[in-house]
Amino acid sequence: MTGPLPQTDFPKGVRPAYWAQQVLMHLALPLIAVLLIWRGRREPGHLRGLKDRIGLGPVGPKGAVWIYAASLGETRAASPLIRRLRADGVAVILSHLSPAGMQEGWRLFPDDPGITHRYMPLDLFWAVRLFLRRAQPRLGIVLEIEIWPAMLREAHLAGVPMVMANGNLLERSLARQRGLRKHLLALYQSFTHIFTRTDAFRDRYLSLGVDPKRISVVGEMKYDQWIDPKHPVMGRSLRAAWDVAQVLMIASSVKDEEPALLAMVQALLHDRPGLGVVWVPRSPQRFDPLAETLATAGITCLRRSALGPDMAGDVPPGTRVILGDSLGEMNAYYPMADLVFVGASLVDHGGHNIMEPMAFGKPVVMGPSTYGIAFAAEPAARLGAFESLPDVGALQARIATLLEDGALRDAMGKAALTFARQQTGAAERTYAGLKPLIQTAQH
Repeated sequence: MTGPLPQTDFPKGVRPAYWAQQVLMHLALPLIAVLLIWRGRREPGHLRGLKDRIGLGPVGPKGAVWIYAASLGETRAASPLIRRLRADGVAVILSHLSPAGMQEGWRLFPDDPGITHRYMPLDLFWAVRLFLRRAQPRLGIVLEIEIWPAMLREAHLAGVPMVMANGNLLERSLARQRGLRKHLLALYQSFTHIFTRTDAFRDRYLSLGVDPKRISVVGEMKYDQWIDPKHPVMGRSLRAAWDVAQVLMIASSVKDEEPALLAMVQALLHDRPGLGVVWVPRSPQRFDPLAETLATAGITCLRRSALGPDMAGDVPPGTRVILGDSLGEMNAYYPMADLVFVGASLVDHGGHNIMEPMAFGKPVVMGPSTYGIAFAAEPAARLGAFESLPDVGALQARIATLLEDGALRDAMGKAALTFARQQTGAAERTYAGLKPLIQTAQH
């Protein structure tokens, strides 16, 4: 990106689909209210910030850069870019869809008056319009894949350029171009600029009609995340206090793969008396059910929440599993591990983040479903840092081999660290591309 670009037009062919989506959204409002109440019983955060959802709530100073990071993972991905913006004194409105994203935003930026934390308005034209009129952001940045029609159209009408950062358009998304979705995918054309990860991602945006001058390949920002220095210290201290010889970490597991993982863990614990397992489910809704499942299976489990704020509590003798029932502490758990399995890969979900454990030099294994992180998994596998196994049986056998073979495990770990270090710098490259837009919007 060599200079500021004019704002794009809202694609004309999308307008009928847009109004159909708006009608459906308004008809679904009673269902949305019920859903918020139902989800609020499990995650109270859904019932907080209700004013935000209709365009009210905090907006901070006018002329800020507005960032939409829907989930916890997207908030982490945005964090190095937010730090770069704040270093130049740019005010930020940080908006989220999920309570986990909101909680992570507050955790990462707890005391910065230049960042306004809020939920994203529902994708209703009047709610988004009210938010934009009150906030008057100079620029909007959407993380990864979100293409909410009212958000993009109202930003266009308000003259707010919209940029996509860490663009993550998957091949599977292109394969499902039918009906309303086919028209909505054209909304990628409305972004002033898209910063994406690899040439393969760039080609997908081009296939949707995005102007090639509006796409920059900059890499993956998750490699640039700031690590709270206290977290590795906490994790290593807990590992030292735990009477185990080796630790396997199960990171970001999802509900449907937990039965297979439980059977694997039972077998590995039986065969390796010195093995401990750190198990961190993806969703906080899985903390209690997984704890109950482990107890029913007769596995002695300690919940991280019982260890106090610094993980300094006592580890009872005989503890075989530590359940990571916390958010925002993955960088404390990874240093404890000798080997990391990353979840959403034994079911057809595409896999979760492998960049974070590799940044700690940890060898990573997964199941067969890795399409969501193929941009990282494929080159990491070629370097010898990562392996994908075809099923849980092969996964269990490979984990056993890696736990037994320290030299092989160390080689994978060194390759992982090398790979992660080679990938840094995407946040700085994204910021360099954003600066002309930010400066233009100031005048």
